[in-house]
Amino acid sequence: MAQNVAETSVARDRDALMTTELVPEQVLPKVLGTFGLTATYVFIICWITGSSVMATAGWGAIPMWVLGIVLFLVPAGLAVAELGNLWPGQGGVYIWAYRTMNEPLAFFGGFLSWVPVILNGSASPAIVIQLLLLSFHAEIGLTLSIILQLVVLWSVVALALAKLAANQKIMNAVFVVYGVLTVVIFLVGLTAAVDNGSGTPITAHDLTVPDFAAGGWMFGTVLLYLVGVETPFNMGAEFLSVKRSAVRMIGWGSVALIAIYLLTTIGTMLALPSAEIDPVTGVIGMLSVSGVPGLMEVCGVVLAAIVFVALVTYQVAYSRLIFVSGLERHLPRIFTHLNPRTRNPVTAVLVQGTISSLVMVGLFSQSSLANVTIYLTGALSVVWLVSGFFFFVPLVIARHKYADRYENEDFWRIPGGLPVVYLVATVGCVATLAGIYYSFATPWIDVTPKEWMTWLGSIAAGTLVLAVLVYVFGRRSAAKLSAPDALAHLAVLAEDEKATS
Repeated sequence: MAQNVAETSVARDRDALMTTELVPEQVLPKVLGTFGLTATYVFIICWITGSSVMATAGWGAIPMWVLGIVLFLVPAGLAVAELGNLWPGQGGVYIWAYRTMNEPLAFFGGFLSWVPVILNGSASPAIVIQLLLLSFHAEIGLTLSIILQLVVLWSVVALALAKLAANQKIMNAVFVVYGVLTVVIFLVGLTAAVDNGSGTPITAHDLTVPDFAAGGWMFGTVLLYLVGVETPFNMGAEFLSVKRSAVRMIGWGSVALIAIYLLTTIGTMLALPSAEIDPVTGVIGMLSVSGVPGLMEVCGVVLAAIVFVALVTYQVAYSRLIFVSGLERHLPRIFTHLNPRTRNPVTAVLVQGTISSLVMVGLFSQSSLANVTIYLTGALSVVWLVSGFFFFVPLVIARHKYADRYENEDFWRIPGGLPVVYLVATVGCVATLAGIYYSFATPWIDVTPKEWMTWLGSIAAGTLVLAVLVYVFGRRSAAKLSAPDALAHLAVLAEDEKATS
């Protein structure tokens, strides 16, 4: 009897709600349904410029896409679907690592998962500008380019501060346009190949045998364009129903993601020789072979709008991790500030925009620093992949540490029991390690491996040092304020919500 009481007490302490599991449920609106979550999932993960990059490598890109999907995307999707159903709160990977590991590792997992939004915010506005320049057949100087990129970034930030429900309507509509653009790119490529033969010659060997010796960099690149599966769960408290929508989001979102990447990569290679494919705008430039006046130009503007909306999605989803860090008192109270009308974490969004602006100006203020952008992309690819261990490892730990919940509660879990769970976690971890290795060891630009690894190692090490500093000083600053005082302003929002409901 005493043993049962002790076990019950331990389970109760173990399952005590975290602040980030309790407060967001009371103050944030639930607006994300299955379709909206599927659109969010695709916008976060899918960067169609990845198809341009992969198409430059020829048909050997296809087996690499397939390997990345089978060895990384599928295991990652299964892992986060189970963990997201087990702990459906705001914060995603932070909560999963906290429940299965410890509080410092939870912070580092969340930090590593958050860092890529800075790269995205600093680099992707350039893609928007390049697509528009292609559409309007224009060229501009470096200074004007920086100014326009900043305008794009802060327009994104402004929209990210609007109500999530309003942004969701825009995402849903643009998601449909995304599908139409994908079909257009594929059909143009297919028509060009039927009329004139494939622009990039097809061989059975390239289509079926992945060449890691000469093209190992492609595997690292594929994983870069497949990471982010866990990110929608940063907004777990804003799902209408995690139980109903999480698995469907991952299933349908992954199908859409795979279709977009494969169809646009194939369509681009069917239309153009690999040597003529631009690694950024190639998926739009290939439309020049269509023979339809204005098609490339219109589609360039459309894709620029899609990238813009994807940037907004990033800013919204990742700002929740800063909000969670404030709730858990890793950061000062100001980071938990919500706009009373929109219920968005204003400080978090503004901080992301400010840091991205500084990085953008620093990287692009001199054309001689162009290579630094690629170094930063490679390093953050490594860092982001490392964050994957914070859902693959917790998947296994959860099965053992919370065996009672698996036995007594009804939530979605990976079918097949522990053997399948171990298989999913092992395959996912091995694929992640391979992606890190090929991203780190194989230069993405024309530099020596030693120079490439030195840059990536330095940037990755700097990121980890920054994480330690944020953790130590943020914890120290936040500790000066008691937990009740830190959350008092949010209690007012909760009362307002009750008054209006």
